[in-house]
Amino acid sequence: MRSGLKRNGAGLAVGGLLGAWLLACGGSTTEGMRSLEQGTAPAQVSVDLSSADIRTRLEAIDGLTLLSEVEANGFRFFTMDFEQPVDHLRPWGPRFPQRVTLMHRSVDAPMVLDTEGSTIYAEPVPAEPTDLIQGNQLTVEHRFFGTSRPAGALDWRKLTVWQSAADAHRLVEVFKPLYGERWLSTGVFKGGTAALAHRFFFPNDVHATVTYAAHHNRGLHDARHGRYVLTKVGDAACRQQLASLQYAALTRRDELLPLMNGYDAQGFTFGVLGKDRALEFGIIEAPFVFWQFYGAAGTCDALPSPEGSAEALFGFFSYVSMMEFTFSDQALEASAPLYYQGATQLGGPGYPEVHLRPLLRYAGEHIPTRFPPGGVRKTYEPWSMGLVESWTRFEAKRVLLVYGDLSPWAASAFSTTPGNDAYRVIADDSIGFYGTLGALPEPQRSFLLGRLSEWADAPVQVPTGGAALRRHDASDAHMKAYRAR
Repeated sequence: MRSGLKRNGAGLAVGGLLGAWLLACGGSTTEGMRSLEQGTAPAQVSVDLSSADIRTRLEAIDGLTLLSEVEANGFRFFTMDFEQPVDHLRPWGPRFPQRVTLMHRSVDAPMVLDTEGSTIYAEPVPAEPTDLIQGNQLTVEHRFFGTSRPAGALDWRKLTVWQSAADAHRLVEVFKPLYGERWLSTGVFKGGTAALAHRFFFPNDVHATVTYAAHHNRGLHDARHGRYVLTKVGDAACRQQLASLQYAALTRRDELLPLMNGYDAQGFTFGVLGKDRALEFGIIEAPFVFWQFYGAAGTCDALPSPEGSAEALFGFFSYVSMMEFTFSDQALEASAPLYYQGATQLGGPGYPEVHLRPLLRYAGEHIPTRFPPGGVRKTYEPWSMGLVESWTRFEAKRVLLVYGDLSPWAASAFSTTPGNDAYRVIADDSIGFYGTLGALPEPQRSFLLGRLSEWADAPVQVPTGGAALRRHDASDAHMKAYRAR
């Protein structure tokens, strides 16, 4: 009875707040409902292209520009631009080219929709579900990132979770006539969150969703991450070693700060934050980033000594936090959409500071509102992602959420109801990246791969032997490529 009340309460909450997300999209609820009912996809050509080559069929899609085609890893890999409305509630208005890629195996294979949380990969990197079901993959660059930007000044109000979901919806509408088998969606980190949001707003677009480290930050500084990083992730000795490195770096700040000048020769500037603040931010977030990307077995053994040279200390934090690619003026400009979304709807991770407070000069500043874009109104609106979280927890069907216990994102993981054929797995000694499903212990692995097979209506092919090693290498390369973007 109690669980039933919770479920009904969540349903009422979703129903009562449906207007909130539409208002957050930049239009009225009436306008939004009309747009959703009518759709905004370009009209399909009327000639019969069912037996035509896939390239011919792609070139026939109105609004799609084919940029390149190569063959790689058993795919025909297409890079394309697709014309999207800046505002899906006003599709007659300005448009922008959204970068998409297609890994084509066969029109008779399932399709995996990979929603990126930021810039797209230029190379063909299949997601784990794509490999397991030997499917096709349509990868979507997030609006306002990379080349997927309107010309001229950006209207930041059109960077919302709903507008992004509507981008994916239009692509599904135009590609489904080409790929008639089952559609699944996937995404990693922020891209996984985007996949869940797309599924919430457009539940009939795909049959199932598999995400990796999808997360919901509750507020601009979600304290759950800080507690997890300081008390739960990894082993206590490694956590203490990382804290000792932070303490040493901040204590010896005057020795490390001149080393920031080494970025000058590489063309990086720090006018927005200043080098001192950028250094402090890099030190603060280093344990979070370390566990997110490098927290595999054995990596703690390679940590430097807190008593080492200033160059060794700086080298560690520079490598882990990648300060030139995170806090330089050039990086901040490229990441402005990320920070805007964090400041308005997605929130931010709570990097732990409490153990360092006496040594900090900019305590409490490492939140999304501190970063570009400047001169833009930013009001945090929690309702849209709150609706997505409630739907995922109580209503979502055919959803698999994959996490690793070494990833701080496990602290802000979404939840599911198993009775809905929806599951959450937190893998031991894992960062929860692509490759996690195939590495799960039995019988968990067989059960979840069986669900994936049924959802995709296709057999699952788990790599073994040399193929398994190649799959591990591909997953590792995928992680490194993601980190390098």
